[in-house]
Amino acid sequence: MNEIALEGIPNKAFCSENIYLEKDYILVNPDTPVLPELKNRLEQWGFKTIFAEGAPIFTEIMSGADAEGMLLKQDNTATESELEAAAFFEEICAFVKKTFEGFKEGNTLRLSTISEHVKDIIQMYKTHRSSLLNFTELDSENYDFSVKQSVKTAILSIAMGEILKLPAHKQIEIGVAALLHRLGSMQIPQSVFYSDKELTPEQKKSITLFPVLGFRALKAADFPLPIALAILEHRENVDGTGYPRGITGDKISLYGKIVSVASSYCAAVSKRPFRANLDGHSGMLDLIKEKGKKYDERILRILLLTLTVYPIGTYVLMTDGSIGVVSATNSATPKYPTLKMVFDHNMTYYVNTPILQTSEDDDVLIDRALTRIEVDDIRAKLPSN
Repeated sequence: MNEIALEGIPNKAFCSENIYLEKDYILVNPDTPVLPELKNRLEQWGFKTIFAEGAPIFTEIMSGADAEGMLLKQDNTATESELEAAAFFEEICAFVKKTFEGFKEGNTLRLSTISEHVKDIIQMYKTHRSSLLNFTELDSENYDFSVKQSVKTAILSIAMGEILKLPAHKQIEIGVAALLHRLGSMQIPQSVFYSDKELTPEQKKSITLFPVLGFRALKAADFPLPIALAILEHRENVDGTGYPRGITGDKISLYGKIVSVASSYCAAVSKRPFRANLDGHSGMLDLIKEKGKKYDERILRILLLTLTVYPIGTYVLMTDGSIGVVSATNSATPKYPTLKMVFDHNMTYYVNTPILQTSEDDDVLIDRALTRIEVDDIRAKLPSN
């Protein structure tokens, strides 16, 4: 590893490589900025140097007050994190597809194998948080909605578990439950499950049974009860209008509530066979409208802390007319994300993708999130390369 002097690092900057305090102790990853608070804390602890692999490049962040006259280049290695996350997403989707297909063929579900893949997700989340939480972009044409939805729900459930400070074994349990929450739907004809037509009473009843089918399968395979209960209860609503048992409030397990919120959000922002996806901000607002009805208020707050007001991938209009897309968030400042600026106030495309760290003291602030139609229009104006 290369040793780097703290005094030579910009006060606000992203680094192209993982930064280590010592071997195997990661301080920050490429998705997380190095801020003055971290540098001051390290100096107080007596550290004068840190470590990084390779030849790290530091990209300074501009504030809203600097935005009008200052353009700072974003290093292209930011794309490397996105490519790694996409490849990892494909890998986990392949595993889930194989697991679902094996289940339909009567193969035994193996907790140890599934848990190992969940551990991989937990580790990948630590180093590629921003890329994995960009659910509107995290996609694959190689897998169906059920597979992709299962993987996305697992990622978000693990992220929410981190905010809740769940111990390691519970993070693994919630990850397993989320990864398998659609297992029971494999026993229902997909033409019925994803139909955009009016269903018969018998077909509606069969759909409401899929959590029960998943629960029974996990119980038969001797999975821990908390995992099986999460699958049974993830379609219950806190006001008692859900299924299969119509239970309310505190009778629904913590895991069940987490998977319910995570699954609903991921479904809202993902392309589905019969419905267009929402942007992250709109998806968040849709869930908040159901607070105390479908979803537990505390778990919605955890979702908000995890994704913030403007989730990663959200396109926003600034008060000066410029447009950016959220590239990183911080649960400590949920209203003030880090942006990659796309167009300036004259709708001129930024070739060098400046980074803007928003804050409440800025002259230029976020005005609002763009609608899905506006985002499509913006993307149509982006250069092809």
